[in-house]
Amino acid sequence: MSDNVPPHYQGLWRRILLTAPGVHDDTTRVVWMQTAQWHADLRIPADRPPCEGRTSLHDCNRDELLGLLRQEGFAGITKVQGDTCEWLRRLDYRPTGRRDLGSMAFSSDFDAIDEVGIEANYAERWVREPQGSGEQHMVFTHDVHAPKLCLFSGHCFMRVQDRALHADAARRAWQRVQDGTAHDEELRQLADFEISFGDIAHGQGRIIHSTLPWLEGVRLKLSGPARSG
Repeated sequence: MSDNVPPHYQGLWRRILLTAPGVHDDTTRVVWMQTAQWHADLRIPADRPPCEGRTSLHDCNRDELLGLLRQEGFAGITKVQGDTCEWLRRLDYRPTGRRDLGSMAFSSDFDAIDEVGIEANYAERWVREPQGSGEQHMVFTHDVHAPKLCLFSGHCFMRVQDRALHADAARRAWQRVQDGTAHDEELRQLADFEISFGDIAHGQGRIIHSTLPWLEGVRLKLSGPARSG
């Protein structure tokens, strides 16, 4: 197995359809950035609360916090063997502990992918976003409390900042969310996980989509390359 994914995987992809038993989803905003080794993925439901006027998680009410926690996303290393792709999630907004493997069928021009789950029953259709083609690099900060990853591909970037909550405490809190017993501070701790996607122009980034809605539209100075991704 090569350390790097094949070149036709690399770049920016947008999901246009998910089908699964009882599911037909063509409205969730989903972007996947793939570099030579690292990936980042962001999934925002169309009915996510707008959180208008909010500037932080502390401004959000309980319904808004629960709405934010319906988001998904992850980042890590990608491994490809034949037609099988595996996403090894180092940072995961909603961890399940299950492996993430898909059987990948590319279009003849490598601008679309039909992904079929191997250990889960689903199918996804992806299309390439041309603005994500070009030079790539990554920056990974090994912060023991909340590691941060930045990926750059073409004129786009993705930034992933893990929550500070310890993994064991996060698992217990997610269980209480499912049981309906989580208190508001636990919801804030779980929602304190940034996955942002944006574009780059004139050396400056602009966040377009984020798990933290008040960051959308924010402009920021981006860190330079640390090593190839």
